[in-house]
Amino acid sequence: MRLQRLAAAPLAAAASGLLQERRQARCWIFNSPAPAAPEASSLHRDLWAEFGVKRASLKLGGDLQLEALPFAFRPGKDEDLQRIRNMTGECIDHKENPGLRVEPNFIDEREEQELAKELREVIRKYGFCFEAEMVHMQLMDAKGSTQDIGQNRSQRATGRPESRDDQVGIVAPWGYGADLDTAQLPKMVRKIVQRLTEKGYRLGPLRDCTINHRTGSFFMIHPHVDPLTDGPHVFVLGILSGAVLTFTPDGVAGRRGVEVEQKSWTDDDLDVLIRRRSIAAFTGDARYHWRHGIRAGMELKAPELGAHPVVCDFWGSMKYILPRKEERFSLVLAFADA
Repeated sequence: MRLQRLAAAPLAAAASGLLQERRQARCWIFNSPAPAAPEASSLHRDLWAEFGVKRASLKLGGDLQLEALPFAFRPGKDEDLQRIRNMTGECIDHKENPGLRVEPNFIDEREEQELAKELREVIRKYGFCFEAEMVHMQLMDAKGSTQDIGQNRSQRATGRPESRDDQVGIVAPWGYGADLDTAQLPKMVRKIVQRLTEKGYRLGPLRDCTINHRTGSFFMIHPHVDPLTDGPHVFVLGILSGAVLTFTPDGVAGRRGVEVEQKSWTDDDLDVLIRRRSIAAFTGDARYHWRHGIRAGMELKAPELGAHPVVCDFWGSMKYILPRKEERFSLVLAFADA
């Protein structure tokens, strides 16, 4: 997957001019409801221990303020900041980083193919998607006309018991929370868990392993905060396609519909570039006080992208365009405090 900086390329005109003319692009729109945000403030201190959190402080009024253990993540690097852009397209500084790290090329191409093979088998056995989560998709052109392109049925596999309405998800054999059994994980997943400790992360037990599979270049995820029971330290490994993971401030009413694809959910959002085989990690404020999601994307047609339209992400601004591949797996791992 090649990231294209477009300021000096013909495609830049198609992308940066999207807001005015929109002749070369179509946006995906959808009608599925956003998930409800978790409520954390009413929980008692002793309950956080059951969530794998060892450090929490009481605020005035009795609310709990979660804090990341200072030694859990490796120190921030300038290379992390080079992969995080604000909505003006500029890289942020260390003071603006809410707790994000990026590990490029965390696995090699051979490992990527081995992992993809394992994850396809896991999805075949344990993958599910609730009817309420199915997304009805349309493409909107520059004149506002829409074309119905059907429904997307993304799938996930997780050891977390889940239900929606009258449907019950499949529980993968590795389990969840304090009962998660790493011996039941696929071989490559166990290898990735071990490698994280070699990268300078001092983590407690693994509490969650969730595998997401999306096709048709539709990688959209509503902004959300992961379940509090997952644990305080989250890692997302993407394979087969790059993507832009967007962090948006929790509790802030954001844009909706096509405006999201033009300007993101809010002007304060942060875009994290996750190339193929790379990991994005988040803890502290980024874990609990920012939601994360992936925009639906826009379909661009330009010579630089080939003969056919390609679904793309923008990264911070329309100057930076990331073409998507057809298929993507994301491996989500969440750990307790050490």
